[in-house]
Amino acid sequence: MGASDIIIAAAILAGAAYLLYRSVWKKKGHCQGCSSGSCDKK
Repeated sequence: MGASDIIIAAAILAGAAYLLYRSVWKKKGHCQGCSSGSCDKK
């Protein structure tokens, strides 16, 4: 693996971790359009 491959893999992992953080921990699993957590969708 070259340096560019490692950089690309790190960028992909960082993006996946950010999406996981944003959808699971920050919003506590609420849907994308519901910032208050009062929607009926689960």
